[in-house]
Amino acid sequence: MKQLICLLMVLLMLLPVILQAQKIIPIEYNGKKYEVLDMLSKGKVMWGGNSEEIPGGAAKSESNGAANTTAIVTAVGDNTGAALGGKPYAAKLCSEAVAGGKDDWYLPSKDETDAIFAFKEKFKVEERGTIWSSTEASGTQAVSKYWYTGDFYNVQKTDSYHFVCIRNVE
Repeated sequence: MKQLICLLMVLLMLLPVILQAQKIIPIEYNGKKYEVLDMLSKGKVMWGGNSEEIPGGAAKSESNGAANTTAIVTAVGDNTGAALGGKPYAAKLCSEAVAGGKDDWYLPSKDETDAIFAFKEKFKVEERGTIWSSTEASGTQAVSKYWYTGDFYNVQKTDSYHFVCIRNVE
């Protein structure tokens, strides 16, 4: 009986962790296979940085989110510049994510958000919500995907939107 009570106590302590677990959603789009890590439970976050453009246009790829993410995290670091106070940001959260025994997650590029949008019914983004892409538009703006229509908008990097992480599946 004592062991049963201990087991129940452990389960009760782990319940919040289990309920907060991120969901991995496999998708295939235009012959490419991906896994998408649903980070919506993390809430809305900023893109990262403020008015600094990522050096050398290294985060302007519309198709290579992995390279964009690396460039963003390298340039923005802990997000302490421009009085941002170290706020969490999408690219860093993706680069640090570990789920399903995998640690190669990144913030999707503009084109990769099209793949995610093709399966939008699998994600609980509010109907008129927005998700980040890793594609930089300018020193102060990044590309976002509007969930209602699938259109792209350049928005302020300091705005807060939902995000998901993605990885290529070979």
